[in-house]
Amino acid sequence: MTAVLLSGGIDSLVCAELARQAGKLTACVFVDYGHPAQIAEGWRAFAYAGTRGVPLLAPHVRDLQLGAMSTADGPAIVPHRNAILLAVAANAATAHGATSLTIGVSGADQAVYQDCRPAFIDAMASALGMPILTPLVDMQKTAVVRRAAQLGLTRDDAWPCYRGGPSPCGQCASCLESARAWRVLEQDLAG
Repeated sequence: MTAVLLSGGIDSLVCAELARQAGKLTACVFVDYGHPAQIAEGWRAFAYAGTRGVPLLAPHVRDLQLGAMSTADGPAIVPHRNAILLAVAANAATAHGATSLTIGVSGADQAVYQDCRPAFIDAMASALGMPILTPLVDMQKTAVVRRAAQLGLTRDDAWPCYRGGPSPCGQCASCLESARAWRVLEQDLAG
């Protein structure tokens, strides 16, 4: 059984839904670490878990140095983010009976984020003594969005933005990548 590190973004929602539909999802873990989009992402995570009857664990981590995420002008890099999130999730998931973790790192993430690369994930799995599953590791955002649609997830189910606020900014790298992927899917479905 696995616990999915659920951010409220489309990648982690796809991971959760894949595990749920396979009958392997024991819980989702949303780590509140004070980032700008935590409220919007949290709403998506809680909505997903609530509508599907999945336990959602929500540990809080305080006083992290958010680095570039606080401005979100370039890539949103929180120093050692996935190491922190995976360690916190492993703690919460183990207490809930999970025997593995699942994280939504994708092929699109690997060029910019070292902590989304297979070597890092393997090292964390070894350090935690728990397998970490990465079902999207070879997928680009367009493929992830296509898989989301196949699973019944929509654009509105996820939060695409690095910034907080009442609606996505439409300008950060995450918003642009997400919009492009959904546009490709819509064109494919229309054509």
